[in-house]
Amino acid sequence: MPESTTVLTIDHHIQTRTDTERKLEVLLEMAQVLGQEIHLDRMLALMVSEVTRAMGAERSSLFLYDKAKNELYTKVAEGMQTEEICVPLGIGIAGATAATRQSINIRDAYSDSRFDSSSDKHSGFVTRSMLSTPILNKKNQLIGVVQVLNKRRGEEFSDEDEAFLRAICTHLALTLERAELVESYVQSQKLQQSLRLAHDIQMGLVPQRFPAFPDKPEIDIYATLKPALDVGGDLYDYFLLDQDHLCFVVGDVSDKGVHAALFMAMTRSAFKISAMAQHPSWITSIFSVVNRFLCENNESQMFVTMLGGILDLRTGRIQYTDGGHEPPFVVRRGGKVEMVQKKGGVALAFLEDYPFTAGEIQLEPGDALVLYTDGVNEAMNSRRELFKASRIEETLASIPEGESAEVIVKALMRNVSKFADNAPQSDDITILVLRYSGNNSVHA
Repeated sequence: MPESTTVLTIDHHIQTRTDTERKLEVLLEMAQVLGQEIHLDRMLALMVSEVTRAMGAERSSLFLYDKAKNELYTKVAEGMQTEEICVPLGIGIAGATAATRQSINIRDAYSDSRFDSSSDKHSGFVTRSMLSTPILNKKNQLIGVVQVLNKRRGEEFSDEDEAFLRAICTHLALTLERAELVESYVQSQKLQQSLRLAHDIQMGLVPQRFPAFPDKPEIDIYATLKPALDVGGDLYDYFLLDQDHLCFVVGDVSDKGVHAALFMAMTRSAFKISAMAQHPSWITSIFSVVNRFLCENNESQMFVTMLGGILDLRTGRIQYTDGGHEPPFVVRRGGKVEMVQKKGGVALAFLEDYPFTAGEIQLEPGDALVLYTDGVNEAMNSRRELFKASRIEETLASIPEGESAEVIVKALMRNVSKFADNAPQSDDITILVLRYSGNNSVHA
């Protein structure tokens, strides 16, 4: 072999090895940098820049795959200031790469019938050589396509360039999947933070300061609300209409979650505003006004069951109206438990002109009225058995005579929790207890 040929072969070997080592170093750098970046847009821009540098190309583009639309869209395209471009699978070089899941290496782009020159005409860039490679995950599922344009040294991309870009795409697949997981986690954290805020706002809407009326020894009130989700559709409220009349309500919106919570907030506000504008004994008028309001402002087609009343603190007499709600119980002073006979009303937001009727409950000193939502009687255990109203009655009968409203609420909640055991809570739970002590302010 002539000496000059030997020298050229050795020089080529050294040059090739140096280029390979350089590529390995670039690959390692990409892996390290991409492993540190968690912001998706910055990471994708960094990816494309590093691909261009590593491949010795003039420009690179990154297409991501939209599975729902079954098309590619440009996420990063160096040198392009255009809006997002969508490419159906099978169309153009990128689309053909995605459809076949195979790399396409073109020496002369304009001689390939699949090449779309419109981008060049728009940007003034002239594409010569092109290497297009799919980004696939471990399950061979398409994530996107990387294209590098115009090899700076040489007329075309080599087989080694193809292998190198496939190695880069392996890193890109892992990084994109990691970024998607991180993005999902960040979004879920934002959602959880929003739900926690919504929960705090919702709980702030219902009164939670106990004792509720320290200067009113005639009445002892305690309540609890436990949504099945972060926020729910249950509601309760109580407030003085004047020095002698206490208005109260418990309600249950027909859904759970954020929409139900918004409907619950609207219902509660409408009830309180209406109650403060009505005569203290006109509970049916309050229900009628709220019902009309909800019917007129109910694009979500929700409804709410409610039971509300007005207690005369001087006499213990309650005027109440039933809007399709669960029947309350009265715990009498001697320990006897009675279920209140329902008036048979329908839920609010169903019939705009429904004629609600009033019923009457007479509380004697020492008696307690117990209101609740169906999250109590319909609480379910792992055997899909319901707690039922009969267990509410048994629980109330087991509580020692003369216990406070707080003790009654917590005893009922404790028994519901014990019954459900580890079964997930299926519905919002609300309990409101009003214990009447009489006008003489003497507790039983």
